[in-house]
Amino acid sequence: MEKAIDEAIKWLDSNSEADVEEFKAQKKQLEETVQPIIAKLYASTGGAGAGGEEPTPDSSDKDEL
Repeated sequence: MEKAIDEAIKWLDSNSEADVEEFKAQKKQLEETVQPIIAKLYASTGGAGAGGEEPTPDSSDKDEL
């Protein structure tokens, strides 16, 4: 997971002029790598975090930035 995040950061640093679709593609690629790991962590701890909500795959449309 750390390697995937580092690669995404390097891509962002070297592609600051990329268009929105390229950013979305990179984000999706990172999510596809990280999401199964996070889901497994949630499952091993017995559920969602303190907020009581589990992350949904559709949350990618709700960027904070």
